[in-house]
Amino acid sequence: MNRTFVFTLFSVLLTAVSPAFAATFYVAPVLDETGQPPPITAQIADGSSVAPFPNVLAAFKAGAVGGDTIILKPGYHGALKLTDIAPTSTVIIKSTSGRTSRFDSIVLLGKTQNLLFQKLSVWPSNVSLAQGYIVEAVPTTSNIFFDSITVRSDPDAANYRNWDAAMWNARKFSGIKLAGPNSGVSNSRFTGVYMGISTTGENALVVGNRVEGYNGDGLRGLGKNNVFRYNEVVDCVATDDNHDDGFQSFADSTGVLSGLVLDGNRIYEWTGPPNPLSCLLQGIGMFDGFYDDLTIINNVVSANQYHGISVYGARRALIANNTVVNSTGQPGVTPYIAVYDHKNGTHPIDVLVANNLAMSIRGTASTERNVVFINNSAIVSPLAEFQNALAFDYRPLAGSIYVDTGDAASGPLTDVRGNARPMGKGVDRGAYERPVSGKTTTPVTTVTSSGATDAVDAGAATSGTTAVVNGDGTTAKFVQAP
Repeated sequence: MNRTFVFTLFSVLLTAVSPAFAATFYVAPVLDETGQPPPITAQIADGSSVAPFPNVLAAFKAGAVGGDTIILKPGYHGALKLTDIAPTSTVIIKSTSGRTSRFDSIVLLGKTQNLLFQKLSVWPSNVSLAQGYIVEAVPTTSNIFFDSITVRSDPDAANYRNWDAAMWNARKFSGIKLAGPNSGVSNSRFTGVYMGISTTGENALVVGNRVEGYNGDGLRGLGKNNVFRYNEVVDCVATDDNHDDGFQSFADSTGVLSGLVLDGNRIYEWTGPPNPLSCLLQGIGMFDGFYDDLTIINNVVSANQYHGISVYGARRALIANNTVVNSTGQPGVTPYIAVYDHKNGTHPIDVLVANNLAMSIRGTASTERNVVFINNSAIVSPLAEFQNALAFDYRPLAGSIYVDTGDAASGPLTDVRGNARPMGKGVDRGAYERPVSGKTTTPVTTVTSSGATDAVDAGAATSGTTAVVNGDGTTAKFVQAP
């Protein structure tokens, strides 16, 4: 899922490359695209296109340095493991075109740094030997980026909707883990995996990716100042007792996770035909804080479980313009947006919950602790209030009370598609900003269409009250979720 980003993910890396002095090295595959060993050249391998090196490590040993590019010829390149490869600026490792070059796995160890992998495919040839993460950079690495890669647990992973439990359980290895600082992944696809994308290093960027078909958590952000923006997570299955989340985060041994940003992500529990293995998904689950300086904006969660967006132990948090909908389209009070106490009983502090749409909104407003709920709405009936809830089109209808009625001072400057807010007379509630005539927007693809009627605003909490608003417009007693 490619998008125009608010920032350029690799701008710092790419500006470090000096074209005037950069060299290009070619690497031959183990097997070409026909499955045969490439022809042996009479020339001594020198990294040229006609006499490529036998592997990536050979290119580094031959002198590849920052600013250089290593081009992988089409075909199968085996398993890649690099240890202490540390150019002082970025080296790009990429396929000649498309994603025609494939590794079994990519493992980066030691002090490896300043590498950018582009347009590659990664999946194990022998799934019985695979384990852990298919792509992994350990904590001592840094400045490791992946762009436009395809990662699968199996060559047939695109068929994951037809896998039975035994197939899933035999493929319990995960997509990518970036444990070092200043690393990231963008514009990439992860299919048929256990965990999708995990980051534990500081300053990680996870932008514009798609995780489809997973058996654990779609996304995990466990490092300081991690940013997850414009990612899509779809089709969760359950074959074990894992607490399945579209996104999950928890504090490390310090007891604090700080600086996390979730912006414009879309999480859908299940998008295909009915399947007995489809899970009951927790959308954005943040159960083991504290969570300091937290931003959760413009996200869409479509699920059929309690937690749409739940934060336990927030300190200095903005939760604004999210849309959390029951995936069945039916009325009810779940999934909800909730701001709860830390598990040790500490109350949240300095939290703004604004302009959200959810089946209900839960938490306790407090003037003393500066916990504010403003301009949030409970969704009475998803089928009646959005363009096409059954096709996951959660744009508000024309004339809806959600349109132009958000609090402009509380919300983000863009919506889930990156469009500017406001588009009309005011900011809209929820993740989508409804366009007006003459303004350019990003189109949304729908599967079917249906009639709909306008919604009714259920109101917002005032200081000192229990901010639990049900989908039927009534106010409910605070109940701690299971």
